[in-house]
Amino acid sequence: MKRFEYRLAKVNELAVVTEEDTRNGRPSVTAVTLQDEPLAPSERFWTSLYARYGFSGSFFKYFTHAEVFGRISTHESDSLRVCVERDTDTGEGKLLAVSSPGKPLVRYDDLLDTLGRYRAANITCVDGVIESTHTPRAGSSPFQICGDAFSNRFMMAVPIDGYGQPNIYLSLLRHVCSNGAVGYAKAFRSSLALGRGEDDVNYSIVRALDGFGNDEGFAALRQRFEAAGKSWASVAEAQNLYRHLVKLLYHRQVASEGAAIVEGGAASRLIESFHTMTGDVSKLYGIANPDALSVKRQRTLPVSCKVYDLLNLASEVATHHATDHGARSCQAWLGSIVSGEYDLENSCDTFGEFQDYFVDRKLDGETPMELQRIAG
Repeated sequence: MKRFEYRLAKVNELAVVTEEDTRNGRPSVTAVTLQDEPLAPSERFWTSLYARYGFSGSFFKYFTHAEVFGRISTHESDSLRVCVERDTDTGEGKLLAVSSPGKPLVRYDDLLDTLGRYRAANITCVDGVIESTHTPRAGSSPFQICGDAFSNRFMMAVPIDGYGQPNIYLSLLRHVCSNGAVGYAKAFRSSLALGRGEDDVNYSIVRALDGFGNDEGFAALRQRFEAAGKSWASVAEAQNLYRHLVKLLYHRQVASEGAAIVEGGAASRLIESFHTMTGDVSKLYGIANPDALSVKRQRTLPVSCKVYDLLNLASEVATHHATDHGARSCQAWLGSIVSGEYDLENSCDTFGEFQDYFVDRKLDGETPMELQRIAG
C-alpha cells in the first residue's frame, strides 16, 4: 500500500547525500534529506526542480548541490510543496515532484474514489502519476483492423504530486489477448485544465470521464493502424524495437522474462519471438550485423513482417509482460511510431508478399542480394 504526504520546505532545506561512483570517480546522489529524513529522489523530483528554478543537472558538474541550492535561496524566498510517496509496509519514502504551494492539487484518495465510481480499468500508480483506462461514451463498438477486432478506449494519466496537468491519451483495445495500445504522442493527447488555487480540481476530471469524445482522433489512430497493416516494416524500424526490447531486459523491466540475454546465457523467449517475426536480417542481406548498414539504407530495406506486427508485439509486452515502468516505455515507443510516417508506407499495395519486394526489382540473372548491393 502507498500513501502520499505533502510538505512545505525551502530549497536550501534540501540536503543531498552523495557517495563516490566507483566507475568514474564522481559523486553520485544516494538520498535527499528533507526535514532530517533521508528520502530516495525520483526522476520526477529532479525534473520538476529543474523546471521550477530554470536550471539543469549540468550545473552540478561545476558546483555542489549545497552551493546551487544556497544561491537559489538567496533570490527565491518562496516555499516548495514537496510530495513524498510512503510505503505503508516498510515506511520507506520516495521524493516525487516539487511544485508551487498555490498550484491546484489532485489528491490520491479523492482520485481513486472518482475512478472507482466510473469503473476505471487497469489502474496503476507510477512515480506520482495515476493511469487508468476508460471506455468512451460513444464510438466504442468493435471494428476490424487486419482481421483483428478492436475497440476504442482512452487512458487518463493524472499526476498527484502537483507537477504537470492531467492528460488523456487515445487508445485501442485489441480483443485478441486483450492488448491495449496507447497513443503516447502529442497527436493523440488532450490536456485537462485544473483551474487555480483552491478550485475544485475533481470537476475537470469528472467532466472528462462523463463526456470525453474525440471522433477525429480515434479515426486518425485507427487509420495509422490500418496503414501499419499495409506497410512492410523496415530494417530501421525493426532494429529500433529490438534495441528497445534489449534495454527493457537489461533494466529488468520485463516481469516474466529473465535477463539471460544480458548475462550471457541462452537468448530470452522475447528476443526469440522478435527474430522469428522479423526473420534473419543478417542472413537475408549477407551482413554480420544489421547496424553495419547506413540508417538511410536501413529505411529502404524490409524485414519479413509488417509494421502492424511490430506494434502488436510492443503492445503485447506492455500489457502482459512488462513492469509498470517498462509498460509506459513500450507504449511511448508505439506512440512515436504510429504518430509519424512509416518508412515503407503502403508498400504492401505494391508488394503483397515479402519476396515480391525483391523479385519485382530483380534484374536479369541477378539475385536479390546482388540487387541490394547495386542499390546501395
